[in-house]
Amino acid sequence: MTTAALIILDHAVVLLSVVAWFAAGVPMLRQALAEAKNDKSVHNVMVFAHHPVDDPAETKSSQLGDRDEVALVENLLTDFRDASGKGAAMVGSHAQIADVHRVEGVPYLVLPSSGKDPYGTPDRGGFTGWVDWSVDPRRGADQQWIEAEVRAFAQSITLEAPDSIGVRETARLSGSIVQPQGVPAGTRVVPLRYPMSVGWSGSANLAIGSGKAAADEARRKGKAAILDPRTRTVTALNRGTVTITVTNKSMRAYTDDSSLAPITTSKTIQVVRGGR
Repeated sequence: MTTAALIILDHAVVLLSVVAWFAAGVPMLRQALAEAKNDKSVHNVMVFAHHPVDDPAETKSSQLGDRDEVALVENLLTDFRDASGKGAAMVGSHAQIADVHRVEGVPYLVLPSSGKDPYGTPDRGGFTGWVDWSVDPRRGADQQWIEAEVRAFAQSITLEAPDSIGVRETARLSGSIVQPQGVPAGTRVVPLRYPMSVGWSGSANLAIGSGKAAADEARRKGKAAILDPRTRTVTALNRGTVTITVTNKSMRAYTDDSSLAPITTSKTIQVVRGGR
């Protein structure tokens, strides 16, 4: 199978361009991992390949076909992680469904389509966009050394929220973005939730955070409400008015520079006296 793999060793980059992945790519990967294991300047390893090891779709038509190869690659990365204490991750594309799964602590990610029609449905990661990577070289394999923000392109955004909510009550937010159907204009509707990263923000009296500690801190500071981005729920804390905003990268038709600005939409909620 013809493919190309890019290995990023923290700040060092090695490009592996191979004709036969199993015959040439795997030995080169094995050697690169061996060098990274003993190189103190390398903290974590990322491996990029055209085909993912697993296709999230039921057809499995876009993954590496030889499952023995897949098992070998997975073993190499798992063994490297266990032996070195350094993080390892592998990224593929082709399947065009934003997805991540883990095998013995090693994340395997599939990138979304950057322009043409994706293969999956919008609710399961079939959308156009890009991924913003953040790598922390100070953290090892058993820590959160890598983060990925999955940015979907938007022509427009809708945000659905109640007009009012009582103190101590909770409401779930919903909404979606509309994307081009491939390169031409279209109406692909993508829900505002995982696996797409949603850019939540709001007025000064709105707290954003997850868990009881975040809610207690927001209440202590006199915030009117707190938004949990993980559950997409807003909880009213004190009487007042809050504004919740969603921001996404633009994919509007270009007319002038203003059409390149991020797209935002907001919803104002009145926090009123609760019924309990």
